[in-house]
Amino acid sequence: MRIATLMWNRDVMAYITRALAAQGIEVAPFDDAAAFIEAHATQAFAAILVEDSEPRTAGCIADLRPHLTAQTAIIVVGAGGAANISRALLLGADDYAISCEPLSHHLVQRAIARISVKLRASQLPALKIGAYTLDLANGVLRSHRRHERLTSRELTLTRVLFEQCNQLVATEELCQALCGRIDGAAERAVKQHAYELRRKLQRVVPSEGESLRIETVYGKGYRLSW
Repeated sequence: MRIATLMWNRDVMAYITRALAAQGIEVAPFDDAAAFIEAHATQAFAAILVEDSEPRTAGCIADLRPHLTAQTAIIVVGAGGAANISRALLLGADDYAISCEPLSHHLVQRAIARISVKLRASQLPALKIGAYTLDLANGVLRSHRRHERLTSRELTLTRVLFEQCNQLVATEELCQALCGRIDGAAERAVKQHAYELRRKLQRVVPSEGESLRIETVYGKGYRLSW
């Protein structure tokens, strides 16, 4: 397994690298997003660990996301805290891990778990509802000749809603699916990604037939209606 790192604090990078190497994981450090994108064109990476450092984190994730496959996880690494974790998830990160040397083993296990989840999701068959196809392997929503690429969290949200089409899906279930926990930050992440998914659904509406729409059932959850 090969994991890339994009970090500016050399001490943090050093102990994370040691922790990953101790588990037999190859680490490839990069100084900026452009260098990683160039390497990623010819090499496969299971994940990239991005240091949580304002304002650089937002720009890095924005630069990285269009070039990543559905199988590559973006994990932000930082000091933690509800505000930082929420911000990273809303920016499109797949997960957040605390950068503390005593917790480096926990960080490694969290990264491995997140990678395993993404790999399992990528091996699932495509899901279809009417003219819509959700390509799980490539993270793409299609309808006839139109298509929209989904971020990792949008893909997770869409998969859960596709699997339970026309059923109410509780906010708590979506929080667990997207963030692995139930709290205010996770609820805000669900709300933000539902908003973005609505926009993408509108852009792939088929020329004929019914369109998919996400309904918000306030205080309870969301429903994908067709």
